[in-house]
Amino acid sequence: MSSSLLNGEPSWSPVQSLPPATLTPSGLLQLDADDGEVELMRRDMVELKREGDPLPNPGMGGAWMDRNVNLTLTLTTHRMVFATNNKNNNQTAKTKGGAWFLHHSNVHNIASTGGGMFFKTAKTVLSTYALGDLLLTFRGNPHKDRDDLQKLLQKALDRKAWETTERLANKQQKAAVKQQASRKVGVDAILAKNALRHKEAAKLTDVAFDGDAESLLSEAAELVKIIQKYVSTLEHSGEGNNPEQAQLTDMLSNMGMTSALSKSEMSQTTFHQLLARQLADFLLPKLKAASGVMTLTDVYCLFNRARGTNLISPDDMLHAASLLSELSLQMSLHTFPSGVKVIQQDAFDDVTMATKLKQMASSSNQSCLTSMQVSRDLHIPSLLAQEQLLAAERLGYLCRDVTLETTRFYPNRFIDEY
Repeated sequence: MSSSLLNGEPSWSPVQSLPPATLTPSGLLQLDADDGEVELMRRDMVELKREGDPLPNPGMGGAWMDRNVNLTLTLTTHRMVFATNNKNNNQTAKTKGGAWFLHHSNVHNIASTGGGMFFKTAKTVLSTYALGDLLLTFRGNPHKDRDDLQKLLQKALDRKAWETTERLANKQQKAAVKQQASRKVGVDAILAKNALRHKEAAKLTDVAFDGDAESLLSEAAELVKIIQKYVSTLEHSGEGNNPEQAQLTDMLSNMGMTSALSKSEMSQTTFHQLLARQLADFLLPKLKAASGVMTLTDVYCLFNRARGTNLISPDDMLHAASLLSELSLQMSLHTFPSGVKVIQQDAFDDVTMATKLKQMASSSNQSCLTSMQVSRDLHIPSLLAQEQLLAAERLGYLCRDVTLETTRFYPNRFIDEY
């Protein structure tokens, strides 16, 4: 079981004996970008079992459970992360108990078992220094998931990316580039920034490939960003069978630096769930600054701009947005009667906004509001301001007065006084 309760009594299991991993507000794994950590693969329906004696009790008390089931396994260049997986997807992993990780430096051997004629369940045995043998069982696509894990994990163990020292010189170099680019403005600044970026990319490739394998691996984190950007450009150009794209994709896979968030690497459902969680992490601070609501078109433009060349389609955006409420990510997709679609934070529902608009109308000098006033005061588009005012009218908080000049909304005194 993945719970820490057994028949109502406290218990502990293999995952509780591991260090906790940090999650984003939406429940995604928080990668250590400063250390160059990259997600390699993600699989659901994984079982973690302890082979042998119980692990040390982390202070939870109760009975020992030798396994955790229905986990989500995320493999990165530095660690394996096990997150509790809610079958109904109505809570984040954080609220269901969180995630725990096993660092690659603690693994000294991996082996495959099962999958034959008599043992059909595909399993991976992890031999660790501190925890003994841990058994991973895959319930989704057993053979493929096990083989994918063993291949990528072995590459990560051989590479030992976590031992790479922090490249302080690169940070200082990036800071100098930004400082130089900031001295110019307008089109001149854009041209200077692009020229510097191409110059640094050319210099990086010269340094990385003009030496031995260790020099290449030391620069892999920066090189992969350039390669991934080029691969994304080829993908979105419609040249799906381009041999250059296939060659670069294979290169990334061999380096163990392929991103796990790819349609080709997972099912449509899993892809859209991960996309929804990424979208929630991206929008949470922006919604607070936008009075809790943004149009879907604005969200699409901002999100794709932040992703650079790794763009998503409008259909993928709409599908991911429709999952926000189901995954309980503090926001949801809302459609006004006019057909305008918005993403609205749960704390700023229609009733909350209607109450706020009524207070604004009452305190206004003219005791009324227009869409332009609301747009200016709440820093939202005028179209969205008009929809919010109409929603407040439908709820009975405001009354509408349509004239040739404009449309004004007044506090509804009929309900207050009669």
